[in-house]
Amino acid sequence: MATITRTAGGRWKAMFRKQGWPTAVKTFRIKRDAQDWARTTEDEMVRGVYIPRARAERLSLTAAIQRYLNEISPTKSKGTILREKDRSAHLTKAMGAYALAALTPDIIARYRDDRLAAGAANNTVRLELALLSHLYTIAMREWRIGVLYNPVAAVRKPRMGQKLKRVFSSRFSIVKIEHPPKAFATLYGIIG
Repeated sequence: MATITRTAGGRWKAMFRKQGWPTAVKTFRIKRDAQDWARTTEDEMVRGVYIPRARAERLSLTAAIQRYLNEISPTKSKGTILREKDRSAHLTKAMGAYALAALTPDIIARYRDDRLAAGAANNTVRLELALLSHLYTIAMREWRIGVLYNPVAAVRKPRMGQKLKRVFSSRFSIVKIEHPPKAFATLYGIIG
């Protein structure tokens, strides 16, 4: 059974306790909202599907991206780390103030459309959305943040652009490089 009390500030505090579950507490402006939340929470606990959402409602996308870059990205290659930092900057600038629980497919689709209209390549936007989708997957599976679903999964991704076509004409000539940089040598298998 839920306990609903009025706070000193005039708001309504709903508290629900059930053996074997963490205590669920939330504050509302209207008593009816507190009653509805308590009823829903009790129902979810009885059915065994209750997921505490408070952390997802408080954690901003900016903070989640920062945690992702600090914990997940270092396990990847150096090039990937740099690319993820660049991709995350666009996501943070556009949607960083939103809480993870507040991001919806509509907001993400608007971001996709705005980025494409601004001239970003299809593949760039697709990779930014892939990063955001992986962030949600990690948040649900490893961080146990109460995100119910991955909103990026419901958004259509842009098609991959055409591959670059390299055409060699008489303008190009083959130049022998006497002392190629190490990265160049490794890339093309040149023994130096």
